[in-house]
Amino acid sequence: MKPSASLIGEQEDHKVAAVFDTESDARGTAKAICEETSLTDEQVTVLSPDDRHQGKQLEPEDRGIWKTLVRSHIGLAIVGAVAGFVLFLILSTVGVGFIARNAVVAVSVMTAFGAVFGMLAAGAVTLRPDHTPYLAKAQSALSEGKYVLAVHASSLEQLQEVKSLLNARNIKIMPTI
Repeated sequence: MKPSASLIGEQEDHKVAAVFDTESDARGTAKAICEETSLTDEQVTVLSPDDRHQGKQLEPEDRGIWKTLVRSHIGLAIVGAVAGFVLFLILSTVGVGFIARNAVVAVSVMTAFGAVFGMLAAGAVTLRPDHTPYLAKAQSALSEGKYVLAVHASSLEQLQEVKSLLNARNIKIMPTI
């Protein structure tokens, strides 16, 4: 799917966090990821407890999140409206009495409710509930004085590469979906 046709506006929407007690362990693992996988240095970040703007380093794509908000709301509202209209057609064809007697009102209401339900689903897409455990674990570790390795993969293949490497080293991870 072309990125412009996707509901998600982020370029690197797959993330993994790993927690380390020392900065040298975190940096060594970051170096190994860059050398042994297809990820670049820009996609791998080591955060220390003293870093400013930790949130920006964990979720660096502000514009991508806004694009996700707009794309998902428009796209899913349209899908919901079409689904509501299709439901109207089905109920009308079956011969449901209320629908047959009040076709204009029924089509308007069903299409509008479909659009609203689509936008509610878009809200869930925009909130990215899969990112909450990733952010919570990373921020908790940083507040405890530990170091966090944050990896921003641009594809599922890159995500799998990182997960395989970290799992082979018995490093606990918190990935997003």
